[in-house]
This record gives sequence, structure tokens and C-alpha cells, in this order.
Amino acid sequence: MRHYDRGLEPDVAADETSTATGERALRWQVLAIVAVLVALVAVTKVTSYDTWVHLSLGRWMSEHGTVVRANLLSHTMPERPVVDHQWLFQCGLYQLWRLVGIPGLVVAKALVVGAAFAVVAATALRKGATPTAAVAVALLAAYAARSRFTLRPQVVSFLLLAVYLHTLERWRQTGRGWRLLVLVPVQVLWANVHGSAVVGVALPFAYGLAEALRAALAAKGLKVQPGPRKGAEAVAPLCLSALLFMFSVWTPYGRDVLFEPFLLTRAQVVSGLRPFLLDRSPLPWSELLGGHAFFAVLVLFGLATLVGTLIRKDVTEAGLFAGLLVLAFHSQRFVGLFAIGAAPIVARNVSDAATAWLKRPRTAVRGGRRAVAQRVVVALVVLALMELGWRGLRGEQPTGWQPPRGYLPEQEVAWVQAHAPAGNLFNEWEHGGFIAWRTGRPVFLDSRGLLAYDPELVRAYVASWTSGEILAELTERYELRVALVAREPLVGQFRASGRWTEVHRGPVCSVFVVTGGESGAARRARGAAGATSP
Repeated sequence: MRHYDRGLEPDVAADETSTATGERALRWQVLAIVAVLVALVAVTKVTSYDTWVHLSLGRWMSEHGTVVRANLLSHTMPERPVVDHQWLFQCGLYQLWRLVGIPGLVVAKALVVGAAFAVVAATALRKGATPTAAVAVALLAAYAARSRFTLRPQVVSFLLLAVYLHTLERWRQTGRGWRLLVLVPVQVLWANVHGSAVVGVALPFAYGLAEALRAALAAKGLKVQPGPRKGAEAVAPLCLSALLFMFSVWTPYGRDVLFEPFLLTRAQVVSGLRPFLLDRSPLPWSELLGGHAFFAVLVLFGLATLVGTLIRKDVTEAGLFAGLLVLAFHSQRFVGLFAIGAAPIVARNVSDAATAWLKRPRTAVRGGRRAVAQRVVVALVVLALMELGWRGLRGEQPTGWQPPRGYLPEQEVAWVQAHAPAGNLFNEWEHGGFIAWRTGRPVFLDSRGLLAYDPELVRAYVASWTSGEILAELTERYELRVALVAREPLVGQFRASGRWTEVHRGPVCSVFVVTGGESGAARRARGAAGATSP
């Protein structure tokens, strides 16, 4: 037998090279299919009220050359300190808006989401999922998270989390701890983009503990797949977690960016306002058969196939799935993070289950244009079925480049600017960011809620929906002169008030102005004049 440099016969070496090339080509085909299709799914209308807050703050920082440290959008609490852990996203969003407008922002957001789920599919393939399962489960996960595809910094955190999980999975399979250092700049970016950066610190720590447990199970003679990291390799993610914590303070707000999410959660619970805080509330069980049905399907597939994870004694996967699931039910804002983390696990387990059920080994990789065309057709069919299911369950057309018609008080804000441009404003908190963005006018409240306002003010605002006395107290305390009101109970309180008169009715809000009685400022001025007169 002749000897060669690689110790292989020429035909064997050629076969292995051909197989490796085919697998790489297949991998890139899968990633391209997922990226393009998920990007199309993510071209959705601008439905987040926070978008306008981010644009307003980004504009202010770009004009003043410094970060926000106080509640600059409000006339009720303009000096209240804030930790704006999303400042970098806000500046980037505003600068991009100047170049491409709102439609361009929607496209950019779609590209980020598409890239995130392409990385998810790459992680699934690395775990051992079949290409079909990787594409199908990635699309299912995208639809599970679709309600979170808004113009908010959370979409960037989807991509960063996907990069984290892919890097950690490569470490689990290769043990090359030095590759984990790529997460240091990723963590610095995450800490300056979104409050979920604390997840980036916790993940390597959790992976290190889970791998130590897997090593202990392997030491007892149990079959553990993939082989656990041991010794110095197992310590690498624990050291990385400490390093990431130190680099997370590389923000204008220091370590506050890591602690602020916990303080906010505590404030929501203590204040009793969590049910009113839009999507920060727990995931309703009733929604699992409606708006969050795709999330429910992903959870059911995960639970049904999690036996594969348990057979492999992969406590890392089981812990990740369970932890993200708890977070998703704790707050709707974590549904997207669950979809990103769970999809590779579900794809691998579905692949194993399908192989066992069909009782045949996985077929070899097929290449060529015909095979590529078949994969694209299958992916499009899956996408079409999911799109039909989405529209049937939610009864809406999500695709678009602009806010939905009748979603924002555009007409009412224009009317107020033309007819009542002066005086303190009362507004619904969902509309505060849009009003600030469109007019530059200080608002009563905005969608940041307890992140920028004291619980007492938010509680008083909620109570004013049904209490005329509290509405009168707010009118007096903050010297309100103009109001844009959307909620019918609150509209009724304004109409019943003796001080407010409805002067305009738009498609979204009623506009009221103060016409009766004497304002607090006028009374104080009259009192001061009386005290100084002889």
C-alpha cells in the first residue's frame, strides 16, 4: 500500500473532500433559505409604541452629543433620573431613520431578524438536526416570536443571543475555550443596546455548571452525549462569565445596566401595576389557543421530543429549554428569547424522533440545482401554511412598512399643534412617545412606564380612568391645559368634568381643553399678588 501525507488513499481522500464540500454547500443553502424567508416574515407594520420613544431619545442625544440621564420627554417628572440602557440602539435608529425613513427601518429590522434565525438554523445543524427539520423548526420559531418583531432593541438581542448559543454549542463540541472570547465584544454591544444583556452574563455561567454536572454523570458510567467538557475546559465558561460581567460595565451607566432590569421587575410587582404594563405582563393561558398558538406548538414539540435530550443526559439543553420557558410565561417580552433558544434543541430532537419512527438511517446529502429547488419549495409551502394559520388565528394582516391606519393619533396631534400649541398636555401613555417625536412637546406619560416614571404617577393615571376626583387632582397638580384621550372610560370622566370641554373628535382620540374654573397657576399668582398688596 502506498502512503500519502494524510494517510488516505487518493479516492478515499477525494470522497471525504467531496462530502465535506457538499455538507458546507448544504449548510449555506439552509441558512440562506431561513434568512430570506424569516426576513420576509419580519417585514411587519410598526406597531410598537416604544419605537417613537426610541426615535425621540435618539434625536435628542444626536442633537446634544450626550446620553440621556433624566426623563427629558415629560413635563410631569423631567428631573427623574433614568438609566437608558438602550442608548446605542436609539442613536443608531435615529441616524438610520434620517437616511432611509420608517420603511427603511422596517427592512433593516427584517434583515437583523433574518440573520438571527439563520444563526439559529446553523446551531440546529451543528447539534445534528436534519436540514428539513432545521428549516421547518426555524420557521415555526419565527412565527412563535413574530409578535416581538418590532422596531425595538429587543430584535438586536435576538441576534446576539443566537450568536451566544451558537458559540457555546461550538465550545461544547470542540472544547476550544479561546473561541469563547469572541463573546466579549458581543457582550459590550449587548450591554449598550438592551436590558436583557444580563442574559449574556448568566448563560456561560449556567453552561459551565451544566457541563460540570454532565461530567459527574459521565464519571458514574452513564452515557452522556455529546461528551462533556472536563477540567480546564469546563472552567472556561465560568471564567468567561466573570469576564463578561466586568466588560458589561463599559457603558455610560456603569453596572446599573445589569441591575436596572431587576429593580424594574421589583417595582412592577410591588406597585401592583404589572397587568397594566402592556407586554410586560405574564403570558395569558387563553392566548395559547389564539395569538400565541405558534408559541404553544413550539412548546408542545419541545416537551414531546425532550425525551431525546433526557436520553442523552444533556442537562445543558434541558436546563436551557426549561429556563427560557419559565421566562416566557413570566413575561411576554421573553417569548422571542425562548424561540431563539429552544428552536435548535427542538430541531435536533425532532430529527432523532423522525429517524427512529421511520426506522431508517438518514440519507446522504444531496446536491445539485434540483435538490436546492426542492428544499426551497418545501420551505415555501411550510411558510404559506404558517402565514395562513397566523392570519386565521389573529385575524390581521401584519405585513407592511408603516404604522397601521388608525393606530396613532396623527390627525389629533396635528389639530392640537394648530389650535392649542401651548400648555401642559395630558395623554394616554401609549401615545406619549409619538407625540414627543412628532411635536417635541413634553408629555404627561409615555410607554416606558416605571422605567421613567414613579409608580405613584402611573397608579394615579390608571385610577383616573374611573375616578373624576383623581382626574381633577392630576389636572390641578400638573396644571394640565390640553388632553388627548382614547380610552372610553377616561373620555367619560373628561366629559363629566366641569373644567374640560371636548373640542375635537378624531379617529383615535378625543381632544379636550380646559375652559372652566381657574388653573392652579392662576390661583397661586392671584394669591401672591394679594399677599403683597397693601
